[in-house]
Amino acid sequence: MTQNTTQELLILLAYGELSADERKMAENAMAGDPELRNFYQSVLQSKQLLNTIQEEPHPTTLAIISEHSHDSHTEAV
Repeated sequence: MTQNTTQELLILLAYGELSADERKMAENAMAGDPELRNFYQSVLQSKQLLNTIQEEPHPTTLAIISEHSHDSHTEAV
């Protein structure tokens, strides 16, 4: 298994997106490789940080989308 494939598995593991067999494979890969364990820990930390971000779109962006939506609806009628 290549390093990139294993890293992708670990990202999916962090998000709970693996089957039981895939989860076992990822856990086994980490058990024998401290570098992969470190990578997994950094993924978990990044995930936690990303979950704290609360951004909202700029009002101008919302106005443009709303205007485009209104224009599209008007053209369809």
